[in-house]
Amino acid sequence: MDENTNDSNDTEPKEVCLSFTGGKDSTLTLHLISAQPSKYKVTSLVTFIPPITTKPFLAHSQLLISLQAKTLSLPHSFLPVTPPYLESYRSLIVSRNVPYLATGDILDVCNRFMDRVVENTNVKLLRPLWERDRNELMNLIFSLNNFEILITCVNLEKINENVARKMVGNILTRDLYENIILKQDNVDGCGEMGEYHSMVLNAPLFKKKIVIKKGEQKLSDDGNFLYFTIDECETIDN
Repeated sequence: MDENTNDSNDTEPKEVCLSFTGGKDSTLTLHLISAQPSKYKVTSLVTFIPPITTKPFLAHSQLLISLQAKTLSLPHSFLPVTPPYLESYRSLIVSRNVPYLATGDILDVCNRFMDRVVENTNVKLLRPLWERDRNELMNLIFSLNNFEILITCVNLEKINENVARKMVGNILTRDLYENIILKQDNVDGCGEMGEYHSMVLNAPLFKKKIVIKKGEQKLSDDGNFLYFTIDECETIDN
């Protein structure tokens, strides 16, 4: 865990709020933290979103995130952030009144943004994926039962459209990972540099599986992204 505190003398597990995008990394983070019930207890999920007046993220359907939270049986909130973003994030995180904020971050891709957000607060970051080998993380995901990941968006400036069309709207299997993603030049295996994004349809902690009933590939207005619209989905028993 990427945290600088010693809880060895504490008898009660520490409350954790998880920054949740619905993607593979935040879901794996939830799995790893939940596997340490004597130390940590995830008590809520939060999703930071743009102001309501702006367009939603192409990669992370809010409809799907709400379903994920429901099948995880965890309280969830969408938290709009506004400029200045550092102060906005800090205020929202401190308002959760928990000692830990967990994230699925693997690399520092935003100039220590989250470190600066929690600086001079009582909140500590919990980042179990931090700087871990990508193949190690993906092999862990593939080894877990019921982990089903939908690729929802690909950056066409990093991966060409022909390859992207083999990815978007499809399940991230070991075969797709090893024979398509890893074959691309200068692409992070976990998409940590924004090459691709994902949403989880099923995972070990999910009480139900999410099924996409209707969706399609689309190009973004600027032509820089191929993404998958999730127009209709439902949950079914595992």
